[in-house]
Amino acid sequence: MRFPNIIFDFDGTLTDSRRDIAGAQLQALRALGFDGYREEEVYRLIGKPLQETFARLLPREHHDRIPEAIAFYAEYYPPRALETTTLFPGVRETLEALKTRGHRLAVASTKKGIGILRATEHFGITGLFDRLQGSEGIAFKPSPDVIQAVLENQGWGPEETLMVGDTDADILAGKAAGVATCAVTYGALTAEELRALHPDFVITAFTELPGIAGGI
Repeated sequence: MRFPNIIFDFDGTLTDSRRDIAGAQLQALRALGFDGYREEEVYRLIGKPLQETFARLLPREHHDRIPEAIAFYAEYYPPRALETTTLFPGVRETLEALKTRGHRLAVASTKKGIGILRATEHFGITGLFDRLQGSEGIAFKPSPDVIQAVLENQGWGPEETLMVGDTDADILAGKAAGVATCAVTYGALTAEELRALHPDFVITAFTELPGIAGGI
C-alpha cells in the first residue's frame, strides 16, 4: 500500500460548506456595518483562520474590530453550520472504500474539533475516521502542527501518510510535516494555483483518490 494513512482537510475537501461559512462571515460584517460583499468574494478565504479572513475583508482602519467580527461569527455560525453544507460528490463512497481496503483515515482542520464532530455525525461518517483533529490550542495551517498532532497521536510515520486538501495552507502544512500532499481542484483554489505549490498529486474529483493511495 502506497499510503496506508490519509489525513484530510475538512471544509472545501470533504464538505461543500461554502454557503454556510460565507453567509456567517457576511452576517458578521453586516453586524459591523459593512454590507457590500457577495458570498463569492469570500469563498477563497474559507479554511483560513478567522483573524486572517476578517483582516482581508475589513478596511485596514477597522482592523481593531476584528475581535468583534469573530465574536459575531462564533455566535451566528454554529446553529446554522449545516443548513446548506453537503458532502462533495463521491466522498462517502470513497471514504468507505478506502476504509474497507485497510487505510487509516483522519481529519486535520482549522475548524474546532466539536464542529468537525457535529458535521461528521450529521453525515454519518464519524466511524470512518481514526481521529478528528481540530485546531484548539494548535497553530493554524500552514503550520504543520495540526498534522503532526495526528501523526504523534496515532503513531503514524510521515513517509506512509498523505495529506489531502484544497488550499495553499493544506499543501504547505503537509510539506512542512514531511508527508506527501494531494491537492483537490474543486475547492477554494484553481488547479493552476494549486499546481504552483508543487503538491505530489493533483485530483479533480475525490473519487480519484484510491488510485493515488494504493491498495493492500
